[in-house]
Amino acid sequence: MTMDQERIAKYRSVWNNLRVPVRPGPEGLALYREQIGSLVDRSILILGTTPELVDMAIDLGGRRIVCIERDPEIMEALRQLGGRDWGNVEMVVGDWLEERPSFANAFDAVVCDGGLLFLEFPGQWTALFRLVHGCLKDHGVFVAKEWAEPEGRRDYEALVNRLITDFSSATRGSGREEILEAYRCLASELRLATFIGTTRPEGSFDQDIMVERLGRLLTRLKAEFPDPEMMEITESALIYLARSRPGTTDTVAGARYEEAGKLLAAQGFRSKHFPLPDRPVPGANYMFAAWKT
Repeated sequence: MTMDQERIAKYRSVWNNLRVPVRPGPEGLALYREQIGSLVDRSILILGTTPELVDMAIDLGGRRIVCIERDPEIMEALRQLGGRDWGNVEMVVGDWLEERPSFANAFDAVVCDGGLLFLEFPGQWTALFRLVHGCLKDHGVFVAKEWAEPEGRRDYEALVNRLITDFSSATRGSGREEILEAYRCLASELRLATFIGTTRPEGSFDQDIMVERLGRLLTRLKAEFPDPEMMEITESALIYLARSRPGTTDTVAGARYEEAGKLLAAQGFRSKHFPLPDRPVPGANYMFAAWKT
């Protein structure tokens, strides 16, 4: 299959411009490493192609490492960003929700960083949890990161203003590379801030609110930070990240652990909740480890 090299280069650039909380942070990577590293055998299924997870699985001596990604060009872009030799990684182009008989009881661990955001709750979450349970060996572990707004009220506009003000104050007098790195963090934090107050009772995000916020943020950031490299970072976070169609986003649902845990238990998992300290809302990014019982 011939791939679009310009599209691959664009996705590579977009991912390079993202930071925590979109990408895995140190606390999250430590939890992935702890859970996988404790396994005697290490056959690992990665849902998506998160470079940090693939590199980590290689570092941990994964006997078999498999990635599933729907888009082959995104898969190739992220492969190129890997810091290790992925020559022995099995790269599968396909849907996570597809039945694969050859995967039955084949893996010691399944990991997924942020992928649940792209699935409808509760239907597709339930379907994925059932398939993951079937893929795992007895006592295998499923480790995943999700975003869900914690209890309590938050003022979205005030948070955005504070994040931008804090960035400007913290980088005053800094060198260019330090400013650009801080701006990458800001853009990723603002991207996830657009989720605040948008979760409907059934767990789905209000797309109209998010799209309107992303449009206003894009206009504001381009006006306040017109530097070409900063504008490229802005576009990576607000235009290209999880926005494959006009008028909506690809992020679908953000369910709290309490709801996710019920679905996991119904599929035969014993699970534990791990809130993460990631900005801009500590505890919104969370992880769970779920063991097949």
